[in-house]
Amino acid sequence: MRRYLQGTLDYACGLYAVVNALACTHGLDLARGRYIFQETLLALSGRPGLWMPFARNDTDHYWLVNYLLAAWCGSAPWRYRREQPFSSCLLGRDPEAALENAGLYLPEKEPPRGPASAKAAAKEAAAVWESLGLWFGDSGESTAELLSGRKKRVALLRFHRFLPGLEAPIVSHWTTVSHRMHETLVLHDSSSEKQALFSLERTQLMPVEQERAMVRIVPESIVLLEAWP
Repeated sequence: MRRYLQGTLDYACGLYAVVNALACTHGLDLARGRYIFQETLLALSGRPGLWMPFARNDTDHYWLVNYLLAAWCGSAPWRYRREQPFSSCLLGRDPEAALENAGLYLPEKEPPRGPASAKAAAKEAAAVWESLGLWFGDSGESTAELLSGRKKRVALLRFHRFLPGLEAPIVSHWTTVSHRMHETLVLHDSSSEKQALFSLERTQLMPVEQERAMVRIVPESIVLLEAWP
């Protein structure tokens, strides 16, 4: 018989991704994490046009991530410097505007599987890997970070996960990348499922000849975050 774990029945991965980013870079404790979670739900509850799609997963959650970053990560004590290599959709600074102007489905230019041709898909995956590699460096961890247990840089992103022969993803998920270890992106992920992905190997992301990759990171979703004094 299945045991349901916290997070299994909700669709709050975008919210968790931002909280987990703050946990990596700012040592966010449980009380403050709960505060962000609760206050965000209260902000959404007054807007039925956003609350219902959030509760039922009838959205891609870009607007929610944009709101969270604007509301919680624009000033002390949790300030970030933000960059997006492939978009600007998560760089908003006004939390009220992020909710007022929210679109339920935003900026993914390609279908979940990505570009139709294998060549274009490989080019996209290589560009994504290069951008994250440049952000984190070879290992993504300095001696100071290893000693302190905190990161200075993290990344948020959305990925689609597939099964062979299927065009529709079995999972579309927001997550936090804490660092890169050589050919692996290490995730500080919210999922409690045993079969969840807690790392992304380069080989998982790159198409091979005509075979599509089993995981696709959406370029427009990547936001690079650096803790800022």
